[in-house]
Amino acid sequence: PNTVVQVEGQPDFLPEVSNAATKGVTYRVSGFAVDTAVCVQSLLRPDRSISAEVKQKDAAQATVSVLGGVGRDDNGFRLTEWLSQFGIQPLLAEIIGETTGWTTSLRPEWQIGQEQAANRVVDEDEEAAPQPVFYNSVCGGAANHYKVDHLRFKVWEHVESAGVVYVEAQFLTVSFESVKIVAEHCAKMGNIFCLNLTAPYLCKYFHDRILALLPYTDFLFGCAAEFWALAEHRADVGKDMDSLVTWLAKVPRADGEVQKRRHVIATCGSKPAIVASTWRGFGVKVQRFPVPAVKPRRFVRKDGAGDAFAAGFLYGLMHEADLDPCMQMALYCANVAVQRQGKEFIFKDK
Repeated sequence: PNTVVQVEGQPDFLPEVSNAATKGVTYRVSGFAVDTAVCVQSLLRPDRSISAEVKQKDAAQATVSVLGGVGRDDNGFRLTEWLSQFGIQPLLAEIIGETTGWTTSLRPEWQIGQEQAANRVVDEDEEAAPQPVFYNSVCGGAANHYKVDHLRFKVWEHVESAGVVYVEAQFLTVSFESVKIVAEHCAKMGNIFCLNLTAPYLCKYFHDRILALLPYTDFLFGCAAEFWALAEHRADVGKDMDSLVTWLAKVPRADGEVQKRRHVIATCGSKPAIVASTWRGFGVKVQRFPVPAVKPRRFVRKDGAGDAFAAGFLYGLMHEADLDPCMQMALYCANVAVQRQGKEFIFKDK
């Protein structure tokens, strides 16, 4: 959802940033769930340090797909080709009359010269250099015009074969009907349905759509600010995080399975992450997971940390891991994300 092509460099002026001939422009994939998909695929890619048995198991189990919309233009073709080459299956609808969405990041010239150095793993004792972005501009484009017909008639067989489905709340503003159909299918077939709250403004203005999906949701991800925004319209919810996540965990399931847990996962920055889940059908169990410390001089950026956290958790779900290993992988991925110099996710300790 909201698939975009990220353009980095210094184009002459903003309306022409999508022109491939513009001097100093480089292209990368980015945007909400796409970042999560790239991170999951990075974890799944073969690693020389792991055994052949694990490699074979990963290859047999894992297929990462991305659903969304692109225009019938160069950027749409470029995005589709890159995803395929990276091992991600692009389930992208071509929206006639719309251009592929993009994000522009204008950076100072001295930073561009450091691009190659930015995409390497930083040594343990090396000081990381923060990379400020001077200007950002976003155009959703074709991603904002996805239609349910593409889901029903073009890619439904892929939905049926998916064991884990992950949706960003941003997509609820584009095609809520599509998400509802997929969520109902997951509940009926016993597949895992995950929802990420994505941003506080979505929780504030589209809380009704999020809460309508909650009965079908197995894993709900979000940061503390997003959860507080979601509860803004509820006077019956307590004023602490434990009460908030308990309320969401106790919402009855659509499938009526009282023994099947819903996990509500709230990240709180450097403070311990909170996980609430129903406990054998009686009440709610709230757990806290300490966040690995990041050395002050190694912290680079916050963007992408939430997407990486979700990716690590999804990687655990794809391997049928329990809560503890899933949280361990999620926190590890977020730790890597805030220390990365470039846009790529490099997991040297996977």
